[in-house]
Amino acid sequence: MSRLYIFYKLLLFTALLQLTVVCPSIHTAKAEARESKSLGSSDTWGCVLCTAVVATVSQLGQLHQIPAKDALGLFCSFFRSAEAVLCKTASLILLEGALQLIDEGRTPDKVCQIMKYCDTEECILFPPDKNDTLPLHKLRSAYRLDGRKLVDACRTFPTLCRPLFEDSAHDKDGDRFSTYPAKRGTDWRGRDCDDDDARVYPGRNSTDSQRDENCNGIYGVEESSKKTYEELWCSNSSPMGVIAVGDSATADFGIPLGYVSILDLSSEVVANIIPVLDNEIDWPMLSGLTGFANSTRYEPDVDGPMASVYSKLVELNRCNHRDYQNLGHNGARSGSILSILDSVARNRSESVKPAYVFFSMVGNDVCPRPQDAPTPLDYYHSLSEAVKKADSFLPPGSHVLIVSLVDARAAIGSIVNRIHPIGTLNSDVTYGNLYDYLNCLQVSPCWGWLNSNESVRNETWERASAMNAMISRVVDESTDLENIKVHALGDVIGEVVSSFEGPLWKLVNPVDGFHPSQIATALMGARVFAKMQDLGILPTENPFNGDIQRRFGDQGGY
Repeated sequence: MSRLYIFYKLLLFTALLQLTVVCPSIHTAKAEARESKSLGSSDTWGCVLCTAVVATVSQLGQLHQIPAKDALGLFCSFFRSAEAVLCKTASLILLEGALQLIDEGRTPDKVCQIMKYCDTEECILFPPDKNDTLPLHKLRSAYRLDGRKLVDACRTFPTLCRPLFEDSAHDKDGDRFSTYPAKRGTDWRGRDCDDDDARVYPGRNSTDSQRDENCNGIYGVEESSKKTYEELWCSNSSPMGVIAVGDSATADFGIPLGYVSILDLSSEVVANIIPVLDNEIDWPMLSGLTGFANSTRYEPDVDGPMASVYSKLVELNRCNHRDYQNLGHNGARSGSILSILDSVARNRSESVKPAYVFFSMVGNDVCPRPQDAPTPLDYYHSLSEAVKKADSFLPPGSHVLIVSLVDARAAIGSIVNRIHPIGTLNSDVTYGNLYDYLNCLQVSPCWGWLNSNESVRNETWERASAMNAMISRVVDESTDLENIKVHALGDVIGEVVSSFEGPLWKLVNPVDGFHPSQIATALMGARVFAKMQDLGILPTENPFNGDIQRRFGDQGGY
């Protein structure tokens, strides 16, 4: 999943809407530990980037009946001034020599092979031109590209190669909570109401007589009783936080359709590209576990409603306001849980409220080829150790809920033969073509599921089922833990797919052909909450919700 992020982050800035991950050195040690073993070299990703960029320029030229130079100028004009200048400058350097080839009608694959970005001729995304039979060395010689040297984008544009963030990039007091939305800020964790004081943060178990120390917007003293509003309206209401430890589906990874579909590309589509990239192309504020925002704020980038466990918990009890943490990471799998737990801001050594903690690694464990993937026993050990670690620091009354690996057979089967957005103009690239192309280059984000071979997908589910069988063992062995109760939630995504009454392809992100769409994400959030009700682990509705809203309004918002 992180590799899909790499692919599209490379594509977006064509020019480099941002060439962040061409340089392997930008990843932290923890991020590298979460990557799959077969990520692919920066040279291989240069091939993917080149093919996507050339396709964009070529299709813009075809759509508007203009030469490649003008098409490239049109593309860059969609961005705001600073990004537009960067787009033009980077394109002139990285695509030198490509425009003539595009104007002559050569396919994106052939253009990138001639320019030496791609060195594996059999790996192609677009249908080959049967009339283009000259060998590559003769074509390079004819266009005087024999001695062409590839450009290292990170060295040429070092400001573009910025690191990803484990914790908030804007956190003055070091408590892991922020007042800035993106870069692991308030989109990911509840808003800090005093970023100069590390003793003030969401989730604290405080009485708040003088100031709001847990950031839920409730504070002060009621005159007649001389008790604080926290004591009167919250202390006996069983407030709980929501903490999501997971992968890109947990973080709600979603590439906007307009980023790759020529028919949808516009200035409006790319207007918010920088915050989108700063959030790693994730939408945690709309996710099924910690979502809180109105999805219409993010149109046209997002298409679908928001429903989440956190938002429903706030409806149940207004004292839960802002008490959420989304620690989803693109590319994470079960072996990542232990290290991600180090980023959880919830320790019973401080005065904090209990929480629902979700272990939601739904796909990456079965993404590699079998010889490179964890075994069911590895999966068991990862979950077992993670549960013990959670018990070592979470406050009493907390719950750990484990989501199973997904059965993606029906969802992938519904989309594999459909036209991918990058092929919409000429109806010439299917999702299956994209899967095969990435697998051929050995950079597929998920060989097991993103595969046109149905037999491979069936075998992937067999591997996932063997791992899922370990979850009940982990739950059974956790009954004697002191501070937490552990529950199995089952295959939530698979249940959404099997019960959905519309066409299944609507449940899949239309760009990457793998992640849940926003529609599916909202359905998942509602289903998880319903399962929590069935488990009997939800408190009753707070009878003082109306009083809280009348006294404190939106409680400071988000």
